[in-house]
Amino acid sequence: MHFHLVGGFLGSGKTTAIIGAARILMAQDKRVGIVTNDQGKYLVDTAFFRAQDFPTVEVTGGCFCCNYDDLEARLKQLQASTWPDVIFAESVGSCADIVATIVKPFLDLQTAGIPLTSYTVFTDVRLLRRRLSNQPMPFGDDVVYIYDKQIEEAGLLIINKVDLLSAADMQATHALAQTTFPGKALRLQNSRNASDVEHWAQLIETDPTLVPQTSIEIDYNRYGAGEAELAWLDEAITLHTPSRRLRAGIVALVTAIRSTILDQQLPIGHVKFLVETPSHGAKISLPSIEEPGWEQDIPALEGDNARVLINARVQTDAQALRTLVKAAIQQAASTCGGSVTELEVDSFHPGFPRPTHRIS
Repeated sequence: MHFHLVGGFLGSGKTTAIIGAARILMAQDKRVGIVTNDQGKYLVDTAFFRAQDFPTVEVTGGCFCCNYDDLEARLKQLQASTWPDVIFAESVGSCADIVATIVKPFLDLQTAGIPLTSYTVFTDVRLLRRRLSNQPMPFGDDVVYIYDKQIEEAGLLIINKVDLLSAADMQATHALAQTTFPGKALRLQNSRNASDVEHWAQLIETDPTLVPQTSIEIDYNRYGAGEAELAWLDEAITLHTPSRRLRAGIVALVTAIRSTILDQQLPIGHVKFLVETPSHGAKISLPSIEEPGWEQDIPALEGDNARVLINARVQTDAQALRTLVKAAIQQAASTCGGSVTELEVDSFHPGFPRPTHRIS
């Protein structure tokens, strides 16, 4: 069995890469299991993985480092239920200090009985370019501190979404990363490209050097302050629209939420949507830096209602985010002549990170 940890900041493309890799490995007759992780409870990624028929379990209510025992329990659950050949565990996008709190306990304690094979960190190439060029980042200093620490401890750093930069800018960013992080394993990737993902999957399956052994120095007060600046909103709704207006209603919903947040000049970590009807499902992801083409991810939708799961991670006050999103939802429903039923909602700030184990 191979066990691959995957980390990286919110909106860096981790989930897209894992789905692509899982499909490739399953085509090779390998059984694949997935562990998702989040501070919240109603997760778009978990629902989307399960909708793709991947055996998926989740660690919720905090990052892996603060829920080490639960992570082990979920891994054993996957073992017992599906006997996977490969497990991917995707940490929440605000998590850092993975080497000291997860990698080393797995290697030293050996209580899970599962060999840890790699630790990959993903970053959006556009964010990395800004950071390495000393350009303004979308987030506050303590949030950027988390981003920096994630990159520092990566066993393999995937510089993702390279299709969104020109070839010259991409190569310049790669060269700057090589200079800034000498000796670190780096890879340029577009996780929507099957060939790129296949090469990543092959690399982590065969290269034994991608498990970092050195714990980073980290200021937990700054780490905790950075997480506390981020608001979490998880909400499930049913959107009701007139006949043949359902897809337009979903477009209006995504547009209204995104525009409302950006109009307030609030930094977005990510905003994710899972749209479910009896015959269709679609996932829409809006990261911190806009990406074109999200409407293409929405299929033609039949019927007049859809269940929509919303995960928003934004640097603002949690109650303010709740108020903004609620207003945007009502605006979208009015735009398409429909209505909304609120099923579940939770908005909060992550608690202070207190790891179960930390091996320096």
